[in-house]
Amino acid sequence: MRFLLLLSIGISAPITSLAAPASDLFISDLVIDDEGLHKRENLCNLKTPPVICQPNSSVTVEETAQRAYKFYRAFVVDGDPKTMFSYIDSTYKQHHPGYTDGPSTIWSLFCNGAKIGTEQNTAWCFDASTNMSYAQYSTIDRWRWVDGCVHEHWDQNESIPKSKCYKLNGTVT
Repeated sequence: MRFLLLLSIGISAPITSLAAPASDLFISDLVIDDEGLHKRENLCNLKTPPVICQPNSSVTVEETAQRAYKFYRAFVVDGDPKTMFSYIDSTYKQHHPGYTDGPSTIWSLFCNGAKIGTEQNTAWCFDASTNMSYAQYSTIDRWRWVDGCVHEHWDQNESIPKSKCYKLNGTVT
């Protein structure tokens, strides 16, 4: 079995090595950023998301808030399309002109796993009174959660209800 060894050299982060079977690792799957060398799945060869959320009426408000935060992290901070789409349900309603409903409609926009920002230059909120989550980066997105899954999306003229943000793990995020 062959192994590919990659060293990140000349970046401000510590030198990192990554060993994996050569057949399992592609240069396009790697991202070098301020945190070092990271392997990222490139899923753009798939026509649809590999996993979508299965609604479950027993999901609590606390669990929904945690899911909303993980969705924000996957979408904005980590550039992790597999995790992001695992929180979107099959009937995902899109309220942005020019896009039809369903998660497959936006898959090609996010399948490459591009990061949008960091936690330092973006904002997140979950409003339990409306079951809506928000992410602020160059715009503000709003999502309605139903049974633990992202069910609808808006991104025009949105604002974060800062006084209503759910306290997750004892802090306002």
